[in-house]
Amino acid sequence: MDKESLRKKSVVAFIVLGLVLMVVEANRPGPMVVEGVGSGYNDDLVVSLKVKPKGDGFKIIGVDVTHQDTPPIADPALESLKSQLLQNQTSELDIISGATYTSEGFKEATQNALESLKK
Repeated sequence: MDKESLRKKSVVAFIVLGLVLMVVEANRPGPMVVEGVGSGYNDDLVVSLKVKPKGDGFKIIGVDVTHQDTPPIADPALESLKSQLLQNQTSELDIISGATYTSEGFKEATQNALESLKK
């Protein structure tokens, strides 16, 4: 086999490999969003979790919360809870002192969102 023939076969092999990898990537399930509701201090909290498949389960990659609780109290507590959730990947979170109802509502909403993944 001469060098030119080997070069052509190598180029074709790389193109085929690239096409195969594109098809595999296109068929991989992407992130999805699940929501859960919990009782906050003033009204319901809605937690939206962005999750992606990982092994036999899911990895939480994003968290959004809508609420009607008192912003100067609830917002810092929710930021802390979101950080805990992303780091620990579980709804077993520490309650934030001074924002107990908001914390419990967040935990409840998160648990409800995670339960919806099991269905």
